[in-house]
Amino acid sequence: MAAVENATDDGTLDAFPSEDDNEPEDCDCEGLGGFPCWPCVRAGRKELPN
Repeated sequence: MAAVENATDDGTLDAFPSEDDNEPEDCDCEGLGGFPCWPCVRAGRKELPN
């Protein structure tokens, strides 16, 4: 599954993507006042507050 998530448009594999590449395309954290958006939580970039 990791290979599918890290495959590039040209068909190559980015085995060690940079941190910036891990942000989901549909990230909307900026508009939530510090609360993480679901795509970031699902991707493991941020955690929901307790």
